[in-house]
Amino acid sequence: MTLRIRFALTSLILAGFGTLLLAGDLLMPRWLCRGGEWTGPVTDHFDGVFFYNAEPSTLYKSSNLLQWLSQRHQKGDYPTIQQNSHQPQLAPCVDSQDWEVTMVNHSSMLIRTAGLNILTDPVWSDFTSPLQGFGPKRHRPVGLKWEELPKIDICLISHDHYDHYDADTLRKLAREHRPLFIVPLGLGGLLQYHCGEQTRIIEADWWETIQHGKLQVCLTPAKHWSNRYRKTYTRNRSLWCGFFLKSPGGPSIYYVGDSARSGCFADIRARLGSPDVALIPIGAYKPDWIRNGHISPAEAVEVFQTLQPRQAIACHFGTWQLANEGYQETLNDLNTALQKNNIPAERFIAPDNGQTLRGKAD
Repeated sequence: MTLRIRFALTSLILAGFGTLLLAGDLLMPRWLCRGGEWTGPVTDHFDGVFFYNAEPSTLYKSSNLLQWLSQRHQKGDYPTIQQNSHQPQLAPCVDSQDWEVTMVNHSSMLIRTAGLNILTDPVWSDFTSPLQGFGPKRHRPVGLKWEELPKIDICLISHDHYDHYDADTLRKLAREHRPLFIVPLGLGGLLQYHCGEQTRIIEADWWETIQHGKLQVCLTPAKHWSNRYRKTYTRNRSLWCGFFLKSPGGPSIYYVGDSARSGCFADIRARLGSPDVALIPIGAYKPDWIRNGHISPAEAVEVFQTLQPRQAIACHFGTWQLANEGYQETLNDLNTALQKNNIPAERFIAPDNGQTLRGKAD
């Protein structure tokens, strides 16, 4: 084979490989890594195409991801266990002034209030990834087996990241439980794509309230971002939020979702009052740049002090290692921050998967 023919064959192979990569790069955002989109009027956090935070923020960059991957040797210990130390203890029904929260895993919480069963950001898969078998892998079992779930009335989805929006779990939930999905702007079409057009969905903006039975669900601001693929044009095409739940005479429960340190927490307290229960994230905070969209345990205690809830429950930790901090390191940092601010440990509990907490409205 002559040098010219070898060069031609090599060029053809490289061109074919490049074409495949380009085709995959174009198809991924419309298929496996499909995200939501929103069309609507311009607001103080939507420019007509992209959503943005009310406060200035620095977005993640590809270089941040590469840096994190290159520093994996610096990650703290995240032990893998085969069995949770707690088993859920669900009451027959939770109504009136009572509330009940069971830690499923990460930010998946079973909230029971006003006679309703509510799931936040449900993930039952083993990998937080667009494709199972790749990406962050589960270190702890789900705290509540799927077949042990009570009938789910409402599913709250805070945003589209894979550790909060798991298409396989949502499909199964829609098929078997047919809940009402309450989501921020832009996620309705994505849910229909994954779960079918018959799925019951309400999309809402920050500060809008949905009434379901006697329960009011208000979508609250957060300082975060959205994206299911690495392209800039797919970033922030759907909104992110938290949820504030309230029923007449019943407890108020605030699920933060994902957020960085922000003035939105003071705004939420001013508008909606101090919640009886606040579900506050404490994980994914090292190295420092990752806190562009998250809060550390010390910052979570600051959020606690701003909101002044009767009870705080930690989430966004414990199952998948999404940053460099170790499992016990997260718990130690939370305890240190509580002690520094003279806050009793029982006021801000970091539950194990499967642990059920309950109380009454103030």
